[in-house]
Amino acid sequence: MLPRRWMEAYIRFLLHYRWPVLALALAVTLFLASQLAHTTIQMDFLDLYPPSHPYLQLSKKHARMFGSSNVLIVVVEVKDGDIFTVETLNKIDRLTTALMAVPGVNPWQVLSISHPKVRNIQVTGAGIDLRPLFAFGPPKTATDVARIKKAVYTNDGILDFLVSRDNKAALITAGFWESGLNFARISERLFQLQAQETDANHRLYLTGFPVLFCWIFSYQPWIFVITGLTVLAIAALLWFYFRTLPGVLLPLFSGGLSTVWALGFAGFLGFTIDLLMIVVFLLITARALSHSVQSMERYQEEYFRLGDKDLAIRQSYLSLFSPALVAIASDGLAILSLAVAHIAAMRQLAILSSFWIFTISVSVVTLHPILLSLLLPPRRDAKVGRRLSSKIALGINRALVKLSRGSMRFVTATSFALILLIGLYYSRQLKIGDISVGKALFYANHPYNVAYDRVIEKGFVGIAQLTIIAEGHAPGTFRQIEALNTLERFQRYLEHNSPLAGGSFSGVDVIRQLYQMFEEGVPKWAMLPSEPRHIGNLLGFFLQTAGAPGLERLVDKDLQNATLTVYFRDDRRATVVAAIRLAKEYIEANPVDNLDFRLACGVFGMLAAVNDEVEWSYQVNLYLVLATVFVLSFLTYRSLAGALIVMIPSIVAQPLTEAIMYWTGIDMNLNSLPVAAIGIGIGIDYGYYVLSRITEEYEHCLDIDLAIAKALMTTGRAILFTGATLTTSVIFWLFFPMKFQAEMAFLLTVILFLHVVGALVFIPSMVSLFQPRFATARTIAALADTSRERPSPINMK
Repeated sequence: MLPRRWMEAYIRFLLHYRWPVLALALAVTLFLASQLAHTTIQMDFLDLYPPSHPYLQLSKKHARMFGSSNVLIVVVEVKDGDIFTVETLNKIDRLTTALMAVPGVNPWQVLSISHPKVRNIQVTGAGIDLRPLFAFGPPKTATDVARIKKAVYTNDGILDFLVSRDNKAALITAGFWESGLNFARISERLFQLQAQETDANHRLYLTGFPVLFCWIFSYQPWIFVITGLTVLAIAALLWFYFRTLPGVLLPLFSGGLSTVWALGFAGFLGFTIDLLMIVVFLLITARALSHSVQSMERYQEEYFRLGDKDLAIRQSYLSLFSPALVAIASDGLAILSLAVAHIAAMRQLAILSSFWIFTISVSVVTLHPILLSLLLPPRRDAKVGRRLSSKIALGINRALVKLSRGSMRFVTATSFALILLIGLYYSRQLKIGDISVGKALFYANHPYNVAYDRVIEKGFVGIAQLTIIAEGHAPGTFRQIEALNTLERFQRYLEHNSPLAGGSFSGVDVIRQLYQMFEEGVPKWAMLPSEPRHIGNLLGFFLQTAGAPGLERLVDKDLQNATLTVYFRDDRRATVVAAIRLAKEYIEANPVDNLDFRLACGVFGMLAAVNDEVEWSYQVNLYLVLATVFVLSFLTYRSLAGALIVMIPSIVAQPLTEAIMYWTGIDMNLNSLPVAAIGIGIGIDYGYYVLSRITEEYEHCLDIDLAIAKALMTTGRAILFTGATLTTSVIFWLFFPMKFQAEMAFLLTVILFLHVVGALVFIPSMVSLFQPRFATARTIAALADTSRERPSPINMK
């Protein structure tokens, strides 16, 4: 614990220089408030991924060889008939053209059967003719429609990729830029197009990352409504508990001041606010309320005991400084450890959230004594103890005292050990990124997930892809037949051995198709020419007809590097892991001299990189949190036993939290990782307050069980209330229309409940059972010093 003389000096300083301190706090507040104009709510696609991961480094190195992973998928489905009608094909063409003008779309990465990049290969008397399916414009007659339908079926890479096999749906994709997107404008335009082109016989489905972000931003008004309801509910609880205006306003002031400082700090540093993390920020604000309630409760207790306002302030904050500061340090450093992640959004969250918590040392620990010194002392409530709420709280506290004594202590210890074992067993079943991104964020019947499922039901295979780069050792590698054969063997192996693979594509397919066309379309001539110059001529012909962007998706300009893309029917973690594992096994078993296969680009590479980073950072973060809490606890109590006792509730809560995630189907992913990690350390302050109060009460009564009883009847009462307050801060999010926010609210509620139980049940029971030396050492030492100073009877004579 902090030396008493330090705390006394700090309190004297605050009370003596109260006006300069308030002026300094006001100046900082005004400055940070002026930065609120720079605080933005935004989600940047690139901030969500680890740029240092080898997969993303590879994607950056060969960025020109494949498109953006931030892809919008639009499905046009007909109810009656098929898509091969004048009306439907014109609708597809209109949508394709309109999507090119949507803010944020890279027009070179729009693709559909009406786009010029999708070509029909024909052999004519004049040679090979490659022209777009819609070369003569949108169809006007049944003859035009028949021509387009024939082209769909006679050219590779269109059926199952852009047209469903039942002919009732067509797919359009649009690649977006990966940063600087205005989702408000994008949402407005996309949903406007969806409404315009939907009619009695046509339905449009929108899915993919851009529309995912659009849906998230569409819930922004809900955030303000639920935040307002949360503040009102907390204010009502504060009034219910204190029955005084200062009892309501001071905690709200603490939470509000921390919020202004934190959001202004975000604007000052240029950080953006992630909408998915709002529930975490509300929880942190509620932590300020929690510490404020503890200080108000202790101040009122000391004032009614001593009858002197200044003396009550000094006495209460001398008792609270040590547990409050170590709790704030533990919470703040635990969250700051999230910065080990190599993801920009995670690092911003870690820095902002830890600063938010550290501001509590100002809004509560520093300013509360000053504000209380300026206010009138509290009046004793004549009805205290007679209200139903008081009787309920008293009954709970008495029950907690009984649990800390006798044989119930052994029951408590055994129960916690059993819960820990159960948690450890089931936590191993939790997988990282086990479900799709949409299913993790939205309910199953959400329009985004309905669209995603519809794409899969229709058998489209291009929604998720694994792209592998074949890096040659010298320019011209892929002008050689050996390199092309090596690439094709790998391609066929992946396509035939991946259960959910729906197809594959590489430069080999283009060369075979072009060679067949030069031989009048005879299937047996779909082969690879053996001469390098013939291979070069075919690729040159493809360059002239498809353009440089089309060729660069297959090989680079020096013919040194090539891509191999395998298309899959979904992007679940199991599919991603299986595909990459299969590719790695093949590469290890089949070494090649003249080129290297490099993993992994495309959607699968991006998702695999994120899953790897989440798994690694969660484990590292967990160890850092526990190590941080242990060191601070040890320094506070100067005892190994004290550190372990105060930490065990967190140690039990961590695997049990993972087990609950597994039982309830909550996915561990990039968005839920911060919530789970924050929850580990966010409630440990309850243990600090209880344990510190027990050691303090022992100094007065010299009986450990009586000290525990007094601590539970005072500090325990405040913890029960703050637990209810914190639960209120997240409970309204259970009704949020986004599944993720509701699940995180539930998870945080459970974590807070576990920490409250640990602080009020486990810690008192263990102190009573083992009576650790740290809890009594200071009192025993003080008594020994007193006895040594007391004159002996002989000397008195």
